[in-house]
Amino acid sequence: MKRMIKKINWLILTLALPLLLTSCEREDDINAIFRGTTWYLTYIKNGEKQSETKKRYSINFVNDNFEAVMSGGARITGKWRADGASHSFGCSNIHVTGSVAGDSIAEKMYSILTNAKRYSGTTTWLQIIQDNNTFMQFRNWYDNGR
Repeated sequence: MKRMIKKINWLILTLALPLLLTSCEREDDINAIFRGTTWYLTYIKNGEKQSETKKRYSINFVNDNFEAVMSGGARITGKWRADGASHSFGCSNIHVTGSVAGDSIAEKMYSILTNAKRYSGTTTWLQIIQDNNTFMQFRNWYDNGR
């Protein structure tokens, strides 16, 4: 009986060892997530307030540049960087063409891009996160509010 228990324990260890040595963490593919996709804003969470948008706001990431287009025609451009292992995200050299003043969603997008710390997402949805209570969420298709 003891011999059978040893064999079972050895078998369990042999089967479990590859799982123990394999990490569940994997690095995100930054190119697949960010580049080559037009991301459409679905909502912004700012503290306890969540704003859904029926207007069209989008962002594109090309090489190390980004361009966000507001529904009123203003554009926010700059440089971006992301790390797939740590999920860190940041923007720099941010410029606004046109005006975001008076458009609360555009103003908040500018603020989040300026203060972004990390991202979360896949190839179908993306969050750019300032802190635990402030982020904007995008999807990679636009359905005109339907």
